[in-house]
Amino acid sequence: MGDCQVSLNLARAATLLGVNDPFSPSAQVLHELTGVRLGERTIQRLTHRAGKVADAQERGLALSMATWNVPASLAQPKRLYVAVDAAFIHLQDGWHDVKCVTCWWEDESGKVHRRGMTRRADAEQFKAFVWALACQCGLETATEVVLLGDGAAWIWEHVAGVLGEKAICITDWYHVTEHLWSCAKTLWGEGTQEARTWEQKLQDLLWEGRCNKVLKLLRQDHAAHRGGKREAIEALITYLENQGRRLQYDQFRSRGLDIGSGRVEAMCKQVGVRMKRNGMRWSESGAQSVLSLRSAWLNDQWEEFWSQRPLAA
Repeated sequence: MGDCQVSLNLARAATLLGVNDPFSPSAQVLHELTGVRLGERTIQRLTHRAGKVADAQERGLALSMATWNVPASLAQPKRLYVAVDAAFIHLQDGWHDVKCVTCWWEDESGKVHRRGMTRRADAEQFKAFVWALACQCGLETATEVVLLGDGAAWIWEHVAGVLGEKAICITDWYHVTEHLWSCAKTLWGEGTQEARTWEQKLQDLLWEGRCNKVLKLLRQDHAAHRGGKREAIEALITYLENQGRRLQYDQFRSRGLDIGSGRVEAMCKQVGVRMKRNGMRWSESGAQSVLSLRSAWLNDQWEEFWSQRPLAA
């Protein structure tokens, strides 16, 4: 097995530890569990080697979009959810974002299935990874496709188009309420009854799909304030106006659609669990190799991945 000279099973165990915890404690845990000593750098090298294979597999899927060569589907759901978001990791030249996509669906028994992917890519590049993962999860045959995002323009401008005209775009409800709370605190002070009352009134209206009424009230408040408070209201108005039809929560709820993107936010938190420990600085290639290999683990594809003997070359 190349320069590491370890068995397949030992490499598999070492890399599993390496994608879940820093390499130094992984070496200690491996010794406690197996009695075998592998150095921190050996576990790092094994993890990066296997991760590069996982990275190449993800890239291969994304490249298929250039010819619209649809990847084989793992499922045929009636309704497919696709949610995208971004997290941050510390690379050698500073903080940079990583983009996350999570797809989920219910099978005939009602069980929820999930697949995710995390990439260091710009929005134009990332849309190909979203398309490839969505295709694997049943995009081509789903009768409904729902795209959830936090309201960032890149999501709607780049990702929505590759999911087809049938995609229903929804701004994540919890991000919208966070924007309401942020404005309320600026206007009335954090934790005050005035802030709670003001925010709840607007939240109730949005829940009922009455965004135009919310905007009318905000414009009235805008005229009554100055300085930082007026700027906060302006920012909220702009945010809501930019979302448009993606705020029709009354219609979304009547159709039984999820309006929250919690699953992709959970994936972003998973990035932090492994990649944002104290003092960590990643190279571009090292970060992506760990992210891709960790996705294989989180997607319950670990057995399938290792059955391909990724370190055999």
